[in-house]
Amino acid sequence: MLKDKHDLIHKSVGWALREVGKKSQETEIEFLEKHYKVMPITMLRYAIEKFPDKKRIYYLTKK
Repeated sequence: MLKDKHDLIHKSVGWALREVGKKSQETEIEFLEKHYKVMPITMLRYAIEKFPDKKRIYYLTKK
């Protein structure tokens, strides 16, 4: 779903990743480290919404 064209898919996948992070932030970060550079920005922003500022900035500036 990383290459899906629909914004609603981006939002829902980002939301799902954020929920995964609530159970296991390590799992979410592992996924992000592999894919954040190719993720649509909406998906990434939803996924990292609850991260501390420093960690959010890391993902947003390395894209």
